[in-house]
Amino acid sequence: MSDLLSIFLPFLILVGTIIICIVLEAFDLDHRIFAPVTIIGGLLSLCFIILGIDSDITYVFGNAADLFDLSRTTGLFVIDNFSRFFAIIFLIVLLFVVTSSIEYISSERNIGIYYILLTFATIGMMLVAAANDLLVLFVAWELGSLPVYSLAAFQKTRPETSESALKLFLIGAMSSAFILFGISLVYGITGTTSIEGVIDSFADTSNYSPLHLLALMFLFVGFGYKMAAVPFHAWAVDVYQGTPTTITTFLAAGSKAMGFTAVFRIIIGGLIELDLLSELDTILSFLFAVLAILTMTLGNIVALVQDNIKRMLAYSSIAHAGYVLIALTAIAYSPNSSFNETSDFSIAQFSIAAAEMHILTHALMKIVAFTAVIVIAFSIQSEKIEDYTGLRKKHPWLTFGLTIALLSLLGVPPLAGFVSKVLLFFAAIYADLIWLAFIGIINSAISIFYYIRVIKIMIIDNPLEDNLETRVVPVDKIAPISIPISYQVTIGLSVLLILIIGIFPAPFFDLALTAAQNLIGS
Repeated sequence: MSDLLSIFLPFLILVGTIIICIVLEAFDLDHRIFAPVTIIGGLLSLCFIILGIDSDITYVFGNAADLFDLSRTTGLFVIDNFSRFFAIIFLIVLLFVVTSSIEYISSERNIGIYYILLTFATIGMMLVAAANDLLVLFVAWELGSLPVYSLAAFQKTRPETSESALKLFLIGAMSSAFILFGISLVYGITGTTSIEGVIDSFADTSNYSPLHLLALMFLFVGFGYKMAAVPFHAWAVDVYQGTPTTITTFLAAGSKAMGFTAVFRIIIGGLIELDLLSELDTILSFLFAVLAILTMTLGNIVALVQDNIKRMLAYSSIAHAGYVLIALTAIAYSPNSSFNETSDFSIAQFSIAAAEMHILTHALMKIVAFTAVIVIAFSIQSEKIEDYTGLRKKHPWLTFGLTIALLSLLGVPPLAGFVSKVLLFFAAIYADLIWLAFIGIINSAISIFYYIRVIKIMIIDNPLEDNLETRVVPVDKIAPISIPISYQVTIGLSVLLILIIGIFPAPFFDLALTAAQNLIGS
C-alpha cells in the first residue's frame, strides 16, 4: 500500500490543491491565498516525483478485478523515469507560471478559477506522460488541453484575447479529431487500444498494410498541432501574441512538451522500438527529416522580420520544435543501432535523451523570456522590439535576464541551450545524418541575427527620441518601476537553472537517458 501511495501521492496532492482552491473560491476569501496554496501543492508534488526517481517501473490499473495490483506487467498507466522526467518539466512550468501570475492577474476576477485550471491542465499533461493506453492518453490529452482554452480567454477585457482563445479552441478541436481518428484506425487494425498490444500487432509484418502508416500519420498530425511543427504551426503565432503572457508561457513551455511526450510514448517508444520494417523506418525518417528542415527554416527565417517580441519568440518556439524533430529523425533512421559493443545505450536512446534535454531547457528559456516581456510591457506599455532601445538604463537586471535567455536560445556556451543543441546535433551525426546536423547548425546561425538584434537594441543602442507619428514610447521617458518579487523569483531561479544545466549537464542528461531507456528498453 505504501508503494501505491507513493505512486499516486503527486497526483493526489494536486487534486487536493484544486479542492482547497475550490473551497476558498466558494467562500470568496482573499485572492492572495490562491497562489501560495498552488505553489505549495506544486512543490510537494515535485518533491515526491523527484524522490521516486530510479524506482522500479510500475503498471497501474492493469486488471478490473484488482485495480491496485502493482505486480502486473501491463496496465492503463506506467510510472517510470520517462513519465517522471516530463512530470518534473510540467511541474516546473506550473510553479513558475503561478509565481509570475501573482501580480499579472491580481486585478482580475475569479482568480481562484485561474489557478484551478492551471493545476487541472498540469495533471492532464502528467497523465499523458504516464498513459499506456491510447484512449486513456486521449482523455488525459483533453484534460491537459481544455483548461488552457479557457485560460487563453481569461482576460475578457482584451478583444485580441477572445480572438486568440477562439483560434486555440478551434485548432485544438481539429487536433483532437485527428488523434481520435488515428486511434480508431489503430483499433480497427489491431483490435486493441493498449500501446503494448498495438506494438505487438504492428510487429507482425505479415499483416502490414498502408493503413498502418496512415494511422501513424493521423496521430502525428494531431500531436503536430500541439508541437507547432510546420505545416501545423500557423495558429501558434497569433495565439502566442494575443493570449495573456503567462498563458503564452504555459503554451510554449508546457503544452508543446505534452505534444512531444505523446509522440515519444506512442510513435517513438512504441512503434519504432521494434525496428518493424525497413520500408516503414525509411518513410518515417524521411517525413521527420522534411518536417525538421521545414520547421527549423521557416521559424528562423520568419522570426528575422518580426517587430513584435512575442511574435518573434513564437517563431523561435517553432524553430526549436524543428531542432527536436532532428532527434526523431535520428531515431527513425537508426532505431536499434548501438554506438559500439561496450555501450549500454543505443543511438535511439541517446537521441530521445537529447530531445528531452532540449525540451527541458527550452521550457526554462521561454519562462525567462516571456516573464521579462511581462515586466517590460508594464513599464514601457509596448511589445515592439524597437521600443526596447536602451532598456539597460532603466532595467539593467531585467535586461541581463532576457539576454541570458536569448543567448541560451541561440546556443551560446556555457548555457543550457548550448548543451541541448549540441546533443541534438550529435544525435544526428551518430545516426549518420551529418547533412541534417549541418542544416541544423546553419539554422542556428540564422537565429543569431534576430536574437542578437534584440540584445543590441537593449544594451548598445541609445534610447529613441519622441516620435509621435510612429507612436514610439522612448525608454528614457518612462519612469523605472520596481519589479515585483514574484517576477524576480521567476526570472532569477530560471536563469540560475539555465546556468546550472549549462555548466553541470551530466546529472540532468543521466536522468534523461534513464528516462529514454525506460521508454524503449535496453
